[in-house]
Amino acid sequence: MKRKKKRSNRDFVLMTAVLLFVTALSVTKTVYSKDADIYGLNDCRIKEQEQECLLQIRTVLGGYRCKESGVTMTKVIDRDGNRQYRVMIHHKKIKEMDLAEKEELKRDLEKIGFPQENFCISYEFLL
Repeated sequence: MKRKKKRSNRDFVLMTAVLLFVTALSVTKTVYSKDADIYGLNDCRIKEQEQECLLQIRTVLGGYRCKESGVTMTKVIDRDGNRQYRVMIHHKKIKEMDLAEKEELKRDLEKIGFPQENFCISYEFLL
């Protein structure tokens, strides 16, 4: 009886140790993708430029009294490394603007860009 209990305790401790080891590995290791390097997804310089672009967008929106706008930027990268960005903006004041004001805001936003050659950025107002 004592042997079965000792064996079951030992099995429990062993399984717990194995599960803890597997959990620790899965938490500490990240998935590495070679495609991410090929397309520049891990390029810190590009990520900084994207953050700078978002900051400039928020600055322009602040000039139109839309400082607290919801801004979402999505990107698509094709096999050649060309980037297409889609910026969606939502704010109550944009909804209340007339067509001329919206066009002026869009023109000001389109002046913002990346120092990259192979990119395209488009803006959309969610109303």
